[in-house]
Amino acid sequence: MKFSALAVAALATAASTVSATITLIQPWASTTWNAGQAGTVQWSSTEDLASKYCEVHLLTTVNQTVTFVANFTANGNLIPCTYTSANFHPLPDYPSGQYSIRMGPNGESTDTYAYSGQFPFVGTGSVAI
Repeated sequence: MKFSALAVAALATAASTVSATITLIQPWASTTWNAGQAGTVQWSSTEDLASKYCEVHLLTTVNQTVTFVANFTANGNLIPCTYTSANFHPLPDYPSGQYSIRMGPNGESTDTYAYSGQFPFVGTGSVAI
């Protein structure tokens, strides 16, 4: 009896973890971000994320290798996961290339985060990656 109660509790915990979802809407391939301008991230999320705060990361892909570039929500600037958009400005001057956004609840595994498609970023590259 104890085993089945523990199994049910574990399954309920796993189910609640799996059901938490963020879907990134923007930026996507048709979006271009420019250094010095504003970058908008839009998303939708499930209600079970109401008490969570999310972080937003900028990634780049060079030679099929994904590299972390920046945490836009560092230093206590986390965003409630149930918000639907955030503007980041001015965007730092990273090298031009293909970038993407990774977003998810702070402190959780990045394996559970949502990822945008790649989008172009235009900059002169004065900030090292």
